[in-house]
Amino acid sequence: MNKYLIKYILFLIPILSSAQDVDFLDNRILYTKYYVSDFFNDSTKWAWELDVVYRRQSELGKRDFWSLPLQYSVRPWIAYQFTKLTRVSFNPIGIFNSAPRFPLESDLDRPFERELRTTLQINNYAFYGRFNFTHRLRFESRWRGIDDPKGPRHNYRFRYRIRLRTPLNTNYFYKNNTLYISNYHEVHIEFGKDYGTNYFSQTRNFVGLGYRFWDWTRIELGYIYQLNTRSNNREIDVSRGPMFYLFLDILSRNQSKYKYSF
Repeated sequence: MNKYLIKYILFLIPILSSAQDVDFLDNRILYTKYYVSDFFNDSTKWAWELDVVYRRQSELGKRDFWSLPLQYSVRPWIAYQFTKLTRVSFNPIGIFNSAPRFPLESDLDRPFERELRTTLQINNYAFYGRFNFTHRLRFESRWRGIDDPKGPRHNYRFRYRIRLRTPLNTNYFYKNNTLYISNYHEVHIEFGKDYGTNYFSQTRNFVGLGYRFWDWTRIELGYIYQLNTRSNNREIDVSRGPMFYLFLDILSRNQSKYKYSF
């Protein structure tokens, strides 16, 4: 046991010492996400989903997080409800239009990037009293810079997110008129022949307040704190700001079957 502990400490020493040389770059952001889904019919476990993401950002460390575009994306999904609490979704192709983050003057000359992405996603739910936990796994195949004359750069990304939703005025997340706290933590790991060495590329942390109405519609408003490691492993973009969600969980109206929503 002591042998493995010593090896672990020796492994951490160069990492912790190099962290002193890291520059944290301030970037204010506004994130929004819009989601809708439904089963194909009342007797099937197959469903469709669609999400649209729109994000904006500040420039050169300013606080006006709405001033410049950051990202716009559209992803259609096909999903299968394996069990009451387990759902697998597949996005064959998603389109992403992304700007670089602009905390530094040198970033202003960096080009926008268009990306195609294929994603396999697994959601698994667990209930402990009033607490609703979600484990989400995503495996992404990314083609970045599809407009580059030299051709796109391809890599893979693995994402794990744990989310907790806690009802405040009811004892069950799926009840109508439920006010709840939502918070999640997510880590991104990237790799591939066209990718660099910043394997732990991103972490996200969110806390917010949500409200369910019409049984199947929810809104959430909160604060996101995100770290993006640049390719040189010496600069980290610290992106933070408000985040807004709109969920049309039409499939969660089918309370007798799945009691399921995102």
